[in-house]
Amino acid sequence: MLQHKAGMNTKQFHTKLHELLENNGEDESVLQSFFENNPSYVPGPFGLIGQSGHYPYAGTVISQPSLVGLTKRIPDFMWLSCDSCTISPVLVEIEAPNKRWFNKDGTPNHQLVQALDQLSEWKQWFSNPAHQVLFYDLFNIPSSFREGKALRPLYVLVYGRRSEFEGEAYLNQKRSTLARADEFLMTYDRIVPSSDASDMLCSKVKNGRYYAVAVPPTFTLGPALSQYHSLINDKADAVKNCKELSEPRKQFLLERLPYWDTYGKSKEKGIMNTGDRE
Repeated sequence: MLQHKAGMNTKQFHTKLHELLENNGEDESVLQSFFENNPSYVPGPFGLIGQSGHYPYAGTVISQPSLVGLTKRIPDFMWLSCDSCTISPVLVEIEAPNKRWFNKDGTPNHQLVQALDQLSEWKQWFSNPAHQVLFYDLFNIPSSFREGKALRPLYVLVYGRRSEFEGEAYLNQKRSTLARADEFLMTYDRIVPSSDASDMLCSKVKNGRYYAVAVPPTFTLGPALSQYHSLINDKADAVKNCKELSEPRKQFLLERLPYWDTYGKSKEKGIMNTGDRE
């Protein structure tokens, strides 16, 4: 099982995120793009109950995964996080940062109620035993990864701003009671990048195959994630499209991607030092 090494440094893009939150309060698509290009900011790569020592499957966050079956649901993002006992798909819904949690009379805003209902729909999808079996096929999760592990989906809603609760102790306390089992509700002000996810990609999944959407400017290559990233197609295009990578850095990554894909797919990897990165 691939494991991550704690303590990696990650570039901070708080200023950019803050500007997006201040200037695009109603535009969720701008934030969707930011999170796709900076996957370490999406909550949950190493779970939400404690900090797992295992990388999420495929080393990628999945953008707009399609949960098809008797019904169809499409969250904004999903990590396939895990630990030694559990596979926890972390389904993330992002809503516009200017949406309010409560009305003036302290009742939940109708937009919040709608957002919470989306989480309920995801729960309903996973509650169907047939969907649980189908889930592994939809995202091509091999038996070697899931063997001996229980499936426990987790649900995240990113909604509104912390400023709504400044000086409102009662509403802040009430907010803390809204989350139901396996739900995590947070404002955008709580979002911080995971340094251990600095090399994660963002991908789409079609017919069980993974296709890179974006790589972050912090992206590096090395043995730790090579096995997972070798499963992902179109990484070269994602590197070329990363606006925050310099041209020399792009050329270096493009030259080295084939080597690390070959290494990742090889059965005999020799002595692996997960700290080696380039």
